[in-house]
Amino acid sequence: RNGTMIKLENNDLTVEIAELGAQLHSIRRNDNQIEYLWQGDPASWKRQAPILFPFVGRLKDDQYEFAGKTYHQTQHGFARDREFKVIDQTSSQVTLEQTDSEETLKVFPFAFSLRVIYKLVDDQLKVCYSVTNPDSNHSLVYAIGAHPGFNMPLSAQGSFEQVQLSVSPAEKYSRVVLDGPYNDSQNPIMIDMQKPMTISHELFDNDAVIFETGGTRFTATLTDPINNHGVHVHTLGTQHVGVWSPYPTKANLVCVEPWWGIADNVNADGKLLHKQGMHRLAPQDNAKYEFSIQPF
Repeated sequence: RNGTMIKLENNDLTVEIAELGAQLHSIRRNDNQIEYLWQGDPASWKRQAPILFPFVGRLKDDQYEFAGKTYHQTQHGFARDREFKVIDQTSSQVTLEQTDSEETLKVFPFAFSLRVIYKLVDDQLKVCYSVTNPDSNHSLVYAIGAHPGFNMPLSAQGSFEQVQLSVSPAEKYSRVVLDGPYNDSQNPIMIDMQKPMTISHELFDNDAVIFETGGTRFTATLTDPINNHGVHVHTLGTQHVGVWSPYPTKANLVCVEPWWGIADNVNADGKLLHKQGMHRLAPQDNAKYEFSIQPF
């Protein structure tokens, strides 16, 4: 199902990545052998860490309009279900690439190169998405995001309902509420993260909890208080970070999702150039999006 696996290793971490979707498959610390990454149980959520491109979230009626034509596109885009090619690889770093094809042009009328660089640096897995617009005349319009899922709790004795979510800076945030699959960013609510929050399945009854991070440094931390193991997800430059677990299906799984983009707004008119959170990359230009995962 995952095709070829790539293994990266250093003194601290051992990580596996599938060529299909350039999706993370395993994250372990060498000192404790805990598997931090969700293993993709199809009963609740079959994916593990999909890359969201060229859309984050859902489009109204799964379609959009560009240059007078209507295109169909399912939630989170197509990159997660396509093969990436290994461009170069060392023991602790790999670069994978996906480019446009006849097939992608039918649903997304742009030339693109999406490179994913995974790099182990001490006890962190650094992730970089590098987007290039190879076209000489037209801007590339897209969004991008990450969706890694983590096993929570990490101890046999722990329970999901004890897991702590904390963020840094520990302050009050504006939270974008979803109305069905669409965002209602005009009517945010405040979420107080000055102290850690104990999560519950019900927290996700309205889908993801979306923090407006405003592009500054933002770290979300999940901790199993029974063994004090957990994971930090460090972000910089994201406008939003989503925290999600499936509901009403219950799973010992929490995703922390750095997003450079967002689902369609409740008032979206379906036109790509009006869509909230989209990036425009000039001809021949490149943009990079980075975050890191630090298991502890």
